[in-house]
Amino acid sequence: MNIATWLVPALLVADQAIKLVVLWAVGPRIFDPGVGAIFLTNLFWIVDATFIKNTGAAFGIFQGGARILVWVSLAVGIGILIYLSMNHRRVSRLGQVAFSLIAAGALGNAVDRLGHGWVVDYVDINRTGLAILDNFPIWNLADSCVVIGVILLLLPQRRRRY
Repeated sequence: MNIATWLVPALLVADQAIKLVVLWAVGPRIFDPGVGAIFLTNLFWIVDATFIKNTGAAFGIFQGGARILVWVSLAVGIGILIYLSMNHRRVSRLGQVAFSLIAAGALGNAVDRLGHGWVVDYVDINRTGLAILDNFPIWNLADSCVVIGVILLLLPQRRRRY
């Protein structure tokens, strides 16, 4: 069974649901053109969150490049899904999970870029008190999926001998 058939939609739904909660918490302030970041206290009952409109990519690169990034994100996400649908028997389970995470992350942020022109970021670990995490970029579930997927792809994998 192709792992992507259930993992990608589940992660997309989770990503978009969390982003809707963040946008709901921000409310009408989202339309203020001067909004850079809004601190949301106890949004998820565990941690505080900071809403930010990210018009670029990870770690703040390509700011203002949402138009090109939406097409790159869609190409990566759809391309991975096509690859997995054609090759899922030859890709290890770990590889399927890794590629599914990357596809879900790319598509989750593409949905934001198509709908808003920017990505909803909200995970803020700058207030942990650890100096190493000061000024760390704010991110979201989709970003986490991409990073974890890439890390999984970098892990050594056992190869079957035929």
